[in-house]
Amino acid sequence: MSEVYDLEITTNATDFPMEKKYAATISLNDLKKKLELVVGTTAESMRIQLFDGDDQLKGELTDGSKSLKDLGVRDGYRIHAVDVTGGNEDFKDESMVEKYEMSDDAYDKRTDSVRAWKKKMQEEQGVGAVPVEKEGDSANEEAAKRIKIGDRCEVTVGAHMARRGEVAFVGATKFKEGIWVGVRYDEPVGKNDGSVTGVRYFECEPKYGGFVRPVDVKVGDYPELSIDEI
Repeated sequence: MSEVYDLEITTNATDFPMEKKYAATISLNDLKKKLELVVGTTAESMRIQLFDGDDQLKGELTDGSKSLKDLGVRDGYRIHAVDVTGGNEDFKDESMVEKYEMSDDAYDKRTDSVRAWKKKMQEEQGVGAVPVEKEGDSANEEAAKRIKIGDRCEVTVGAHMARRGEVAFVGATKFKEGIWVGVRYDEPVGKNDGSVTGVRYFECEPKYGGFVRPVDVKVGDYPELSIDEI
């Protein structure tokens, strides 16, 4: 039977550590892949630091082809994964709302965006252009009709990694206009505990909650991922 390490996993995406089991023979590249959902970024945008059992920094792990054992990882050590893009750093005020910015040109090229959806609707209905500020409202209202509390879901905000959880809230909020979907994530990859600026919308543990626009939510058969898939 292959050797298995009990490791503590920490990231700059959350303040809460996680205990995970990994085979000593797993490569660093494969470990990064498994941590994508937890860190919220791609393996290529991840930096891995190793801390020993006394929580002293041993160094940075860089050789993706080597196994954890060959890289000096041992049972009880801590792996700290850093999103080098800075995409997981907490924002102020609207930190509880997950969002992603992209250029107008890049947005126009996307085929799965609100704007693309709106253009398709216009073509089908033979109507004229709709002001840009109304695009999101219409698409979000339509998307919200297919989402209900208790649904299993997968959330993809911009270029961030998809995350899974359960819909815990759908509707208007006091922190910003429009329709929002509150998600109770399976892993501590969120921004809050179901409350924003003192107003509670649903219950969950800290860092397990998040609010996203309906167009960023897909509901359906999205079971919680097993340890081997995370």
